[in-house]
Amino acid sequence: MASRFLVFLGAWVRRSALYSCLGLLPAALPADELPPLPQINPGDFEPGMQAQVQKAYVAARDNPGDPDLNGQLGMLMQSYQQLEFAEVCYRRALYNAPSEFRWGYYLGLVLVLSGKHEEAVTILKSALSERPDYLPARLRLAESLVATGGLEESEVVYRRILEKEPTVAEAYYGMGRIASARKQTDSALEYYRKACELFPSYGAAHYALALAYRLLGDKEKAKEHFALNKKFQTTMPPLQDPLLDAVSEFNAGATDHLKKGVGLGAAGLIHEAIAEHERALELDPNMVQAHLNLINYYGRMGRLDRAEEHCAAALALSPNLAELHYNYAILKSLQGDLAQAAEAFKRALEINPSYPEAHSKYGSLLMIQGQLAEAEREYRLALENDPNLRAAHFNLARILIQREKTGEAIDHLHKTLVPEDEDTPRYKYALGAAYSRAGNLGEALRYLREARTLAASLGLKDLLASIEKDLSLLEQKTNPP
Repeated sequence: MASRFLVFLGAWVRRSALYSCLGLLPAALPADELPPLPQINPGDFEPGMQAQVQKAYVAARDNPGDPDLNGQLGMLMQSYQQLEFAEVCYRRALYNAPSEFRWGYYLGLVLVLSGKHEEAVTILKSALSERPDYLPARLRLAESLVATGGLEESEVVYRRILEKEPTVAEAYYGMGRIASARKQTDSALEYYRKACELFPSYGAAHYALALAYRLLGDKEKAKEHFALNKKFQTTMPPLQDPLLDAVSEFNAGATDHLKKGVGLGAAGLIHEAIAEHERALELDPNMVQAHLNLINYYGRMGRLDRAEEHCAAALALSPNLAELHYNYAILKSLQGDLAQAAEAFKRALEINPSYPEAHSKYGSLLMIQGQLAEAEREYRLALENDPNLRAAHFNLARILIQREKTGEAIDHLHKTLVPEDEDTPRYKYALGAAYSRAGNLGEALRYLREARTLAASLGLKDLLASIEKDLSLLEQKTNPP
């Protein structure tokens, strides 16, 4: 024990002069004692995983001094999202091999994912003293430094990344976050813009850029980037991370079916997507995301009973997930149970008060019940959090027209016209009607005619009939016989 400690300490001292100038000086030594391996029940895992988990667990348990066997168990646990268990395994691996970069990196990564940023900084600095050029570790270190308020140190890390690799979009995004934290909105905007330029599908950077434009008063640019964020919400720049790829290779079960199902769903193959998600749940009944996706898919198929089953299962697994309560509220609305729907919307908003869709849908429920003042409040809250939410603009405009605030209603209806899709004829119809109510018959005719053309091209026969009827009456009014 003492000899291993002295070897590591000697190496640490030799490196200290070099790495202190890089901001990567190891801040802590490995644990003084080998962390005990938690008990595990392979039966808690999906059938396809059980033999794999049992074999890896026994190997690590019976060989506590083997860093590879303990680390590989950690990789397996991380691949199955068992982060707490993975953390212990990586600590055991690092205890036995304190200068092995991969175990320090994996432990630091798990700590980042678990929100333990202060310790992540310590561990990642130590790991990077072994391999200071590993970009994914440097990015995670900078991210955790920002999270812990170490803005100056984080800036040093990001700048050194960009000196050698000036096309790393995530580093520009990180610099933008630092500038935002310092209230330097102009600088933040330039960094976010560069990140989006390097990776146009960078959802988080588009959102941050939209907020920066909004702070600077450029509403049109803000609207543009909020829309791009909505389109690319979960898309991140690709990052070559061979070590993380090695973790993913351990997962031979439910996650693969989930990924395949998501792809099928995006392609509109709903029956096939459902089959893949159900297969994922056979392997891992506790996969909340699979339940969540199936609520959507079964709802789209009109199979509300199956949607409710998955909603109940997901709520039992993750009762504090706002999206689940929102989906449950939508489900109850479709079933006509407005009381339970209202409670579910309120619960979703308790968990996430900035949930624009929940505010908007709750507003619609209140509107149905004739509570127009309360509905208006919800629509305005929805638009505070997402200025591009078309349904909220549309329904708020309907309330404003009833209150004879036609000018404000028209402003909101104009914000529903982009992008152009199957809802656009209805929105243009409403805008034409609003202009007619305001006495501007020229604009009323313009938008009603545009709505008629779009409705006809999309084959919306019922809507087309309504538009033609109102348009005919308006044309007779403007051109009397």
